[in-house]
Amino acid sequence: MKRSTAILPVLGVAFLTAYGCDSKTEPVTKGREAVKEVVTQPFNTLESAKESLTKSEDKTKAAIEEFDKESKQP
Repeated sequence: MKRSTAILPVLGVAFLTAYGCDSKTEPVTKGREAVKEVVTQPFNTLESAKESLTKSEDKTKAAIEEFDKESKQP
């Protein structure tokens, strides 16, 4: 009887320790994802700006070429 009484608290502590460690990994994972998002957001914005600028330059070049074609015709 005494032996089982001594084992129960040890098992309880082991269970609580294991359960406590598992519950901490989720907030850490969420935190890492949040940090990753915050860090990569400026790079994503920069890439979007580059794409937008490229599209704008292409439209401008096309408009200039069209104007040149029209102005050369009699």
